[in-house]
Amino acid sequence: MAGVSAISVARAEAGDKERWIRLWRLWQLHMSGAVPDAVTERTWQRALDPNGDLLILLAHTAAGEAIGFATVSFSPFAWTGSDIAFLQDLFVMEVNRGQGAGEALLDAVYRHADERGAGQVYWMVDEKNEKLQRFYARKGIRTPYLRYMRAPWP
Repeated sequence: MAGVSAISVARAEAGDKERWIRLWRLWQLHMSGAVPDAVTERTWQRALDPNGDLLILLAHTAAGEAIGFATVSFSPFAWTGSDIAFLQDLFVMEVNRGQGAGEALLDAVYRHADERGAGQVYWMVDEKNEKLQRFYARKGIRTPYLRYMRAPWP
């Protein structure tokens, strides 16, 4: 994919807060949702804990501009005794899509999951978003399982 080498991905650090919040708000607009400021702050604080269960990764251009992020949560998986990783969010600014940032983010998610001993990474995708499904099909295995939930989000 063109541009992959120009994209770097790193775990978010305290000094990245404003860059992440800018992307976080764009993601919410894209998803037609709104997350309360208190939840945003709690999410950020959880992600800063190096021993915590939440990870935020930021994708940067060669010039250092933050153009995307991934949010991953880890939880114990009863069947294996190790953690399992849930990719909650993967967002790249629209103007930067197709340049390798999404692939770089997902590869970094896999690396962090491996480092943590999480044998599985799973995520969800809108059944109507065929372009995104094609992207994910190159990077993972589609399962036959359907998702059910108690109440719709948000």
